[in-house]
Amino acid sequence: MPVNIKDITNVLTRNIHTTYYKCGRLAFTTNSKIATVIITITLINSLSVVINNENFGINNDVYAQFPQAQQRNDTSNSQDNITIQLNSIKFAPLTNSDNNQLKVLADNKTNDPALVNTHMDGVMKVYNPEGTLLKTSTIQKGFVLGESGVIQFATSFADQTIRDVNTELALTDAFHAEKISNTLKSSASLEK
Repeated sequence: MPVNIKDITNVLTRNIHTTYYKCGRLAFTTNSKIATVIITITLINSLSVVINNENFGINNDVYAQFPQAQQRNDTSNSQDNITIQLNSIKFAPLTNSDNNQLKVLADNKTNDPALVNTHMDGVMKVYNPEGTLLKTSTIQKGFVLGESGVIQFATSFADQTIRDVNTELALTDAFHAEKISNTLKSSASLEK
């Protein structure tokens, strides 16, 4: 049954006048234009709430899910998705500090096009020559993966006795749950 705004306004106005004459006081305004506007606004608001709740079958829920975490039917090794190789490595004293910094630049090439423009991270493990783990560091806030590029890993050491280090680098998904590149091993000696 269609709702006629004029009928509602007439009934409302008649009830207002009746309330005024029987009680001797005005319960609310008797202006029919104001009553019409109030009723119209109320109906529009009610209708918008119903429309927003229904969404006409459209799902507006968005969940971030990286391609490497989605269903993958291929049998390729996830470590083959990105290839990294050494660009440069430098282990040297910092200029304004007593610390020594290890900086490794790695070239990367994305072999899986589905990973381009996704958020990734990387892990660098630093060992002494005897194989004892000295430090593990990650790329702060990760990075967005391109088709190819250079990724920088860096960490510093306050211990001045550390002269030689071995590193292992690998790229991972943003949650550090899955390794998605080969492991890059390298070594460096402290520069003077």
